[in-house]
Amino acid sequence: HGFFKALLFLASGSVIHGMEHGAMHVHDHHTDPQDMRYMGGLRKKMPVTFWTFLIGGLALAGFPLVTAGFWSKDEMFAEAFFLLQEGEITAVFVLVMLVLAAFLTAFYTARQISMTFLGQPRSPLAENAHESNKFMTIPLVLLAVFAVAIGWSGISSRFLGTTGLFRNYFHEFVGSTIEETMVELYKAHLVGHPIETLPWSWTPLILSLVVALGGLFVGWWIYGRKSLPVGFTDPIKRPLGPLYNFLQNKWYWDELYHFLFYRPTIWVSEKLVLVYIDKGIIDGTLHLIARVVFAIGHYAKRFEEIVISGGVDWLKDKTLQFANWTRQLQTGNV
Repeated sequence: HGFFKALLFLASGSVIHGMEHGAMHVHDHHTDPQDMRYMGGLRKKMPVTFWTFLIGGLALAGFPLVTAGFWSKDEMFAEAFFLLQEGEITAVFVLVMLVLAAFLTAFYTARQISMTFLGQPRSPLAENAHESNKFMTIPLVLLAVFAVAIGWSGISSRFLGTTGLFRNYFHEFVGSTIEETMVELYKAHLVGHPIETLPWSWTPLILSLVVALGGLFVGWWIYGRKSLPVGFTDPIKRPLGPLYNFLQNKWYWDELYHFLFYRPTIWVSEKLVLVYIDKGIIDGTLHLIARVVFAIGHYAKRFEEIVISGGVDWLKDKTLQFANWTRQLQTGNV
């Protein structure tokens, strides 16, 4: 999972880099180079990025048998189906959520690939995009290899109902440690049963195949079958109606967050913290200290002027007067 998610992030960065080059080429600094609505046709402009992105997208969607994402997702389907057979009621909810999540993942992956790489360029930015340099494409190729091959190390030894045909190297590598831990937890009555190999069943495999391929096909049929025109309206907007606006606005989560957290935080900051704490307590304390220090300085100045400077000046004057008086007593004769 880590390999193809990293691949998709880096490949997305490569796409944005190519679009930004197109923006610089045509001196367009207003069109968003990250908006897929202005892309299209990048398959021919950025072939390495396209193929590696396609591999990462198919792995994310769980494309069957040849991607690492399929094997991890298939294990979750198998576990949920096994728990359902064991009578776990919650397994129904888990299985339904897995189906919905897997279908939507495959759908939006096909949507993203179609809008970004297929069809014709829908903006001058896409028309003038170019492939990224080798410092960006070589890591994409390496991650794409692992996004496919790393899953083969974890194929169940009972896959397709066979024994001995496949070897689960990953299970052999970490299995002993996990099994020992699970046995200890089972003996301590912390888990219901020790670790065990899931029995083979065609049902979760077929379900996984149908969901992944179905989501990819529906996404391609809507967004990739025909070239999307410039300024197109999303094909699913009309069928979904209000639900589309709800989803387009991210479930109005930003508005809810703004209402529950942002506005109260601003109110507390402006009304409570700023007015009462900052201006009232902190500024009031500082101003009080300043007034006290100013008053002390003022009275110290008056004390210095009246007592110290005045006293010294008085003593000086009296000394001069005494000197003048005593000098008159001296006639100058010896």
